[in-house]
Amino acid sequence: MFEVYNWSKMNKKIITGLALTKKITLTATVAAVLALQSCAGEDVGPRIKDAKQETVYESTQGVVTEVEEIEPGEDYKIIDERIIDDKEKSIAIVHTLEGTVDTLSLKKLKDDNSSYRHSGLRGILYYSLAASYFNRSLRNVTPNQSNYKNASAYNKSTGLKNNLRSSATSRRVNVPGASSRGYGSGKSFRSFGG
Repeated sequence: MFEVYNWSKMNKKIITGLALTKKITLTATVAAVLALQSCAGEDVGPRIKDAKQETVYESTQGVVTEVEEIEPGEDYKIIDERIIDDKEKSIAIVHTLEGTVDTLSLKKLKDDNSSYRHSGLRGILYYSLAASYFNRSLRNVTPNQSNYKNASAYNKSTGLKNNLRSSATSRRVNVPGASSRGYGSGKSFRSFGG
């Protein structure tokens, strides 16, 4: 009789404990659901104060940039650039000091982060029409006269930039205004990646 009484009392405690655990679990679940619902209507993305819309132009054409090596692997000058229809076939033609000609895919230069003989070539290409392959926006494509061998090559590339823009696609994006604060405020970012 004593064992039955203890067993019965123990069963009641277990049942009460299980009921309490279920109530706590149910309360926690309801609280979590309510918290999620209250957040669902809010925009949890980054806030851009006084955002303005800007048109971004992306090149649809490719470029062949011809360069001449001045110092081994470090210094190059652009001698010619021309536009091609297929952007993915963009290349750099490098006339080396040894008298050879290397043809390098801009896709390979973009994807290959290793340092190799043509490591100085990237810096030149970022300030030429070839930058249209690396940049998302043609606004960031500005030929730099000091990277060109002569004024004739520079003037040709500057004129071709208008051709790239006329065939480009455009889209509207939100950009931070002058009074925006936080990540990236007051800084200029260039995007050379895909």
